[in-house]
Amino acid sequence: MTYFIVVLIALFGALMRTVFGFGEALVTMPLLALIAFDLQTSTALIGALGLIVAVPVALKYRQHIDLATLKRLVIGSILGIPVGILIIKLGSPQIIMKVLGSFIVIYGVYNLYALKRQKTSNLKINDKYDYLAGIVSGILGASFNSHGVPIVVYGTAKKWDADKLRGILQGHFVCVGSLVVLSQLASGMWNIEVVKLLAMVIPLLLIVIPLGNWINSKIDSQHFTKYVYMVLIIFGLILLLKR
Repeated sequence: MTYFIVVLIALFGALMRTVFGFGEALVTMPLLALIAFDLQTSTALIGALGLIVAVPVALKYRQHIDLATLKRLVIGSILGIPVGILIIKLGSPQIIMKVLGSFIVIYGVYNLYALKRQKTSNLKINDKYDYLAGIVSGILGASFNSHGVPIVVYGTAKKWDADKLRGILQGHFVCVGSLVVLSQLASGMWNIEVVKLLAMVIPLLLIVIPLGNWINSKIDSQHFTKYVYMVLIIFGLILLLKR
């Protein structure tokens, strides 16, 4: 029965990533914790699943990927990963989660309000800040499995269109996610349970991924941005409530 629930949670996370391009870890990790599923197995499973789901989405939107931007984000993420590991070992992840959660909620609420009022920002963000966004992503990815959220926040702040946001987000996840999964393999986080669960989930992705693509195709670009802000608010609240 536990395996059945874990598979359902993993599939829900895969659907979330296929539709919105991010957020599967923030949804699945708290749910897996609620059923007291092993943290190490959960982390390895969700890391591998996220990578598997990201590859076809990245290929689908490959023509929208700005390779120069992606390169800067990935370099920044590689620099941020060791910092994230240090935070887990020496710092206070709880405090960082609360600060991050508060920022994401405020950011999402403000932008929803701006959309409703049809306000536009003339703020120009220099491409050099791609490195900083990547560093924040690497820190949060290594410490909380949440490297997608900073890229979404940064991409919406730079006014990337929906297709560019999806493409860069998935391209970034394929690059950084590959490093994360390889690191997890090297550190011994994988076990027979992870392999069994992946064997159960992967065939079902043949249903979930087309379903997610269909849902995504029904959302136009303007509404997609609004839904992204709404999802960010939900994820920010999850971080605030997470113990």
